[in-house]
Amino acid sequence: MTATVAGGVRPAAVAGMFYPSGRAELHDLVTSFLAGAERSADGLAGDAADAALDVLGASAPPKAIIAPHAGYRYSGPTAGAAYRSLLARRGEVERVVVIGPAHRVRVPGVGLSSARAWATPLGNVEVDVETVNRLSELRDVVVADDAHAPEHSVEVHLPFVQEVFGEVPVVPLVVGGTNPAKVASVLDAVWGGPETAIVVSSDLSHYLDDASARRRDLATCHAIVEARVADIGPHDACGFLPIGGLLTAALRRGLAVRPIELTTSADTAGEPERVVGYGSFHVSPPAPVDESAVQWLVDLAARAIDHELRHGQSYPLHEPDVPDVVRSPGVSFVTLERGEDLVGCIGSLDPRRALWRDVARNARGAAFEDPRFPPLGSSERSGVSVEVSVLSKFERLPASSSSEVASALRPAVDGLVLAAEGKRSTFLPDVWAKIPEPEAFVEELARKARWPTAWPEDVQAWRYTTTRASTEL
Repeated sequence: MTATVAGGVRPAAVAGMFYPSGRAELHDLVTSFLAGAERSADGLAGDAADAALDVLGASAPPKAIIAPHAGYRYSGPTAGAAYRSLLARRGEVERVVVIGPAHRVRVPGVGLSSARAWATPLGNVEVDVETVNRLSELRDVVVADDAHAPEHSVEVHLPFVQEVFGEVPVVPLVVGGTNPAKVASVLDAVWGGPETAIVVSSDLSHYLDDASARRRDLATCHAIVEARVADIGPHDACGFLPIGGLLTAALRRGLAVRPIELTTSADTAGEPERVVGYGSFHVSPPAPVDESAVQWLVDLAARAIDHELRHGQSYPLHEPDVPDVVRSPGVSFVTLERGEDLVGCIGSLDPRRALWRDVARNARGAAFEDPRFPPLGSSERSGVSVEVSVLSKFERLPASSSSEVASALRPAVDGLVLAAEGKRSTFLPDVWAKIPEPEAFVEELARKARWPTAWPEDVQAWRYTTTRASTEL
């Protein structure tokens, strides 16, 4: 059923409570937050937040942010840190999707607003009526004006949207009784291109003492960055469903989440005995994994194998100092060799887990679960080397024939993935040492795939590069 746009203006419900009701005062406060004038010195604030933004500045500006929705006196600086990362997109963004939890009125799914505009002290914000009407035709999407009317999770973000982007329309959404996969399907429908920015509204822990809140929020931060949707629940973040939907949609597109700032209300205006946690994050292309990070990963792989050889149990994965760059989902291969002989090789081709967890999993698989070789024993570890290969983003190649694929490959540089008939197969760049001719490289990989014909009509091909490091077990 198509939404009926009422033609009215949704009045500001929490102006004068969550944020100033005066235009000039509100403008000055929001711009001060965007300038970083009131940033906290705790959590990931200060230099760490600057470092996160420096990394961001070296790549594309974020597609989406996660930012808190408490009263500005409590969470305004943390929200400002998130929006500051979007300033570079002013003039490019033509639509902002703002999605948050429904706190007061139950919503059976994702709730739309039928208003044509939302009022703030800075002026009215137009609603993207065409997009709202299109979303209303999706399953699990309902018109929820009764939920939007008293709700603050979307409203408190609108002054930031106005100051950062100017007069752009918004798509206000509240989330109730649904799941992250269904939220992701709604976000998929509005994802768009560079003309669309997405804001997910959520606070973190509620009403713990300050020390306990910081511990829980740091664990939640790690779960968000690692896209562990199942590990983020209502006690970790009130907007756990919008967050989970964003993570699911971002992972499909190869995007990564990075933290900007973690604070609590005790950093600004609250008492430390009972606080609310706040976090700001940006979603953008992943940062490149450098050689030092891969060296850390290969040491992790060796520790994981050594632990199981010594104790007969899987490595517990309680790492205190994981580099941020390897917390993003990624793909890896772990190869074990003794001299020139392969002992085991297991890897992944889909970014389903944090890169560091992927490496630990593949290390165990290479040592103990490669079906081509017997499990590695304690007495057989001598002379075994461990190599970790971190795969780059895949680049699609034309694949009408094996020769067309071969002509696009860079010998000794590229790895190759071939897919057809529901099967995928890959050669790492290491294989060039044994098969140096591109035509033979492609043909041998096709034979490895065991397709029913030499070159099926539905063949797809991708090339990639690797960053590698090795160590002795």
